[in-house]
Amino acid sequence: MKHLTLKALFISAVAALSMNVQAAESVYDQCIADGSMVIKLGKEQGAKAAKAYQQKTTVAQCFAELDKLEQAPDIEKRAGSKVAVETHNPSYYMNGAEKLQWSKLFAAIDAKQYRGVEYLMSVYYRKQ
Repeated sequence: MKHLTLKALFISAVAALSMNVQAAESVYDQCIADGSMVIKLGKEQGAKAAKAYQQKTTVAQCFAELDKLEQAPDIEKRAGSKVAVETHNPSYYMNGAEKLQWSKLFAAIDAKQYRGVEYLMSVYYRKQ
């Protein structure tokens, strides 16, 4: 009996640890993972399987994350004033790494909504 209790305790600890690891993943990472999974399923199994996939985040959460990237304090410092930020596209003031994050998130949002070049090409030209 004692042996079974220790096994159950160990299994519950591993399960709790794995849930904490999933919770530690940022919204940005979850959006990217959802987008890539939708594209992967579309490529391998078709549009029906991609649309049946249960996504971890909503599109609204991903757009909120996109707003965070656009309103980073570094961008306003580089722009010089709030008026400059409001009149130009935020990517005008981003460095290369920030632009890469921004573009990946845009592509993931498109894939989550079942549109965008990468998703549509993967579904259309999927493996038979």
